Amino acid sequence: MDIELKYKIAEKIIQINDDDLLNEIKSLIGLSDGDFWNDVPEEVKLAINQAKGELDRGEGIPHFQIMAEIKDRFLKK
Repeated sequence: MDIELKYKIAEKIIQINDDDLLNEIKSLIGLSDGDFWNDVPEEVKLAINQAKGELDRGEGIPHFQIMAEIKDRFLKK
């Protein structure tokens, strides 16, 4: 392992002021404690909950329908 590279990475991490980026790094290297949901930004949680509500009300589009549309649009020659 390249110890110099590790020190450069550690130095960059120390200089980061972005909490979202730090949470991504924490998750990437396996330091997340418990449930990942605690690390998800609030606006993402709201969007996920809204989407779940839409699906519960039957407002979603079935997977097979989306796949058929994608295949028809992009795989047709």
